[in-house]
Amino acid sequence: MSAVSATLPRVRAHVLAPRVALGAIVVAGTVLQALLARVVLLPTVFPDEYLYSQLGRSLATTGHLRVRGVSPHFLPVLEPILTAPMWLAHDILTTFRLVQLENAFAMSLAAIPAYLIARRLGAGVWFAVGIAALAVSGPPGMFSAMFFSEPFAYPLSLAVVAAALAALDRPSLRAQIVLLAFVALACFDRLQLAALPLAIAVTVFVVGLREHRLRAALREQWLLVGVTIVGALGGATIALVHGLGYYKLHPHAHSGFEAVRLGGMSLYVVVLASGVAIVPSALVGLALALAKPRTRSEAAFGALTAAFLVVTILQCTLWGDVNRIQERYLGYLLPLLGLSFVARVTRRKRSLVPELGVAAAITLVAVLVPLNGYAIDADHYLAPTLYAFSHLQQTFQAANAALVFAVAAAVLAFVGAWNRRAALVLSIAASLALLVSATAWSGGLSRDARAKYLPADKQWIDHADGGRATMLVVGKDSPGNYNGQSLEALFWNPSVARVVRLHGARNVDWLQDSVATVSADGTLLVSGHPLRGPVVVSTPLQTSVALRDAPLVHTFSGLSLWRTHGNAQMWAQVDNRLGDGRIAGPGLAHVWGGTPRLAGWIVMRAFAPSVLGRAQIKLGSATVSIPAGAIRTVRVRACGKGPWTGALVATPIRVIDAVWTTPVVSMPRYVADPTACN
Repeated sequence: MSAVSATLPRVRAHVLAPRVALGAIVVAGTVLQALLARVVLLPTVFPDEYLYSQLGRSLATTGHLRVRGVSPHFLPVLEPILTAPMWLAHDILTTFRLVQLENAFAMSLAAIPAYLIARRLGAGVWFAVGIAALAVSGPPGMFSAMFFSEPFAYPLSLAVVAAALAALDRPSLRAQIVLLAFVALACFDRLQLAALPLAIAVTVFVVGLREHRLRAALREQWLLVGVTIVGALGGATIALVHGLGYYKLHPHAHSGFEAVRLGGMSLYVVVLASGVAIVPSALVGLALALAKPRTRSEAAFGALTAAFLVVTILQCTLWGDVNRIQERYLGYLLPLLGLSFVARVTRRKRSLVPELGVAAAITLVAVLVPLNGYAIDADHYLAPTLYAFSHLQQTFQAANAALVFAVAAAVLAFVGAWNRRAALVLSIAASLALLVSATAWSGGLSRDARAKYLPADKQWIDHADGGRATMLVVGKDSPGNYNGQSLEALFWNPSVARVVRLHGARNVDWLQDSVATVSADGTLLVSGHPLRGPVVVSTPLQTSVALRDAPLVHTFSGLSLWRTHGNAQMWAQVDNRLGDGRIAGPGLAHVWGGTPRLAGWIVMRAFAPSVLGRAQIKLGSATVSIPAGAIRTVRVRACGKGPWTGALVATPIRVIDAVWTTPVVSMPRYVADPTACN
C-alpha cells in the first residue's frame, strides 16, 4: 500500500506536467500574438477584412448576417459569428483590439490537436509538447492581427486531422460523427478547407487498399464517405447553378512550366515558413509514412497529409490570385510538416543520407531562387514569409537580404538534418523570428495606410454628422481595383449605411451596389427615388465633384462629406481636376444647372502660377490665355438640355522641383442668363 501511495504522486506529475506545459504554450502564444498584433493599427487587407467585420457587426446589432443591409451570399460565416460579441463594445477601436485578442487565443489553440497527433504518431510527451510549440510559433500567427477566418481555421484544420486519425485508427460511428462535426466547422469558417474531407475520403481508400480490405474500410466509414460524396456533389451543383456568391472561383490555365514554377515556389515558401531545420527529416518522414508505415495511424497520416498538400497547391494555382504566392492557403501545411518530422525521428534505425540529400536540395533552391524576385510586391501578396523578407530589406539591400535568407536556409537545413533535437529548437526559433518580422512589416503597412486613408479622427464622418449617410462613388471603373480608402471609411464610420455608385464607377468591394442616375437637373436618383440625407462622395484623386445647395462639411483626400437639404443634386463633376484645383491632363467637365434646360453661362476661374509662365485654358469652345501670376475668368455658353459637358484642357503642365505644377482652376458653375442663347 505504501508503494502504491508513493507511486501516485509520480504518476500524477507525469500526467499533469505536460498538460500544464501545453496550457502554458497556449497562454504564451496568446500573449505573444496579442502583443505583436498591437503594431497593426487598422484593417488594411480589403475587401476581405471589411467583409468579415461588417458581417460580425451586423449580427451583433441586427441579428442578421448582412453587409450594408443586404446579404452577401457568403458561405463561410463562422468567424463573424464568433467575433460578433466583440461588436457589443460600441467603440470600434476597442472592438478591433478585442477581436485581435480573440484571434490570438484561437490561433494558439492549435497547440492542442498538434500535441494529440504527435502522441498518436509515437512522439514522447515532451517531444510532443515541442511540436505543439512549433505549431503556434510560425508566420501564420500574423493573421491574428486581422479580421480573417484563418485564426479559427488554423486550429480547426488540425482538429480535423486529429479526429480523422482517431476515426481511421479505431472506426466507430461516434468517431465519424465527431470528425464530421469538426469538418463542418472548418468548412463553415474557411471554404478552402473543403479540401480536407476530400483528402480524408482519399485516405480511406488508400488505407483500405494497403490493408487489402477496401470494402471493409468503406463499410466502417460509410457515414464519412457518404456525407463527403453527397457534400461534394451538392457543392458542385450549387456552384454550377448559383455560383459562389461573394467568393468567386476564377480558374486559370497555366502552361506546364508556369504551373510547376508556381507550385514549386509555394512549397519553397512553406519550407522557409516552417523554420527549415525540421524539413529534411519531415520530408523523409512523410515518404516513410506513405511507403513503410508502422501503424494504421501513420499510414492514414501520410496519405492525408500528401492528399491535402496536393489539393492545397492546386488551390494556389486555380483559385483567387493565381499569379501570387498565396501563403494564406499554405499556412495549414506548416504543422503537418512538424508532425511529419515526428514520423521520421521516432524511428530507431535512421540513416542521414536521405536528410542530407534533402538539405542539399534546399540549399540549391535557396541559391538559384532568390526571394527578392518574389517579394517585390509584398505590399499586396499577403504572404507573411515575404513580409519578413521585405522587412529584412529595410536593413540590407535586396541582394544582401536574399543572400542572408539563402545562407540561413542552407545552415538550418544541414544542422537540422544532422541533429533532430537541434532541428526542432532551431525551427521554433526561426519560424518565431519570421513571425515577429512579418508582423513588424504588416504594422508598417498599417501605419502607411493610416496616414494615406484616414485623417486624425478616424470616425470623422460619424462625428461630423451622426445620421445615416450614403456613400456616392464617382469615377471610372478600374477592374479588380477596390477602393481601400472608401472601405476604411466604411469600417470606422458605421453611420455610412449605404453605398451607391454612378454608372461606370468602380465598386468599393465585390458586392454589387445600387447604381445611381443623374436627371437632367442634377437630381441623384436611386431606383427611381431621389437621394436624400448626408452624402459622402468618393472619387479618384484626379476627379472633383460638387453638390448643389449642400454645405461641404469635411473633406479628406478622395472623400468629401456634404450635408444636403432635401434632394441631393449634382452641381459639377470634373474628371481631370485634383482636390487642390490642379489639372491632371485633358479631361471632361460636366455641369448641372438645377433645371432640365440650360440658358446661361458655364463660368470657371483659372490661375496661372508664376513658375509656369503664361498658361492657356480651354473649356468647351472657349479658350483663354492667362499671364503668369494672373487670374482670369473662363466663360462658355450653355444652351439646351442639361447637363452641359465640355472638354477641359490646361497648358502647360510641368514637373518643377519634383512637384506636379499646372494651372489651377475653380469648380465650374452655371449662371443663368437667357440672353446668352440669343
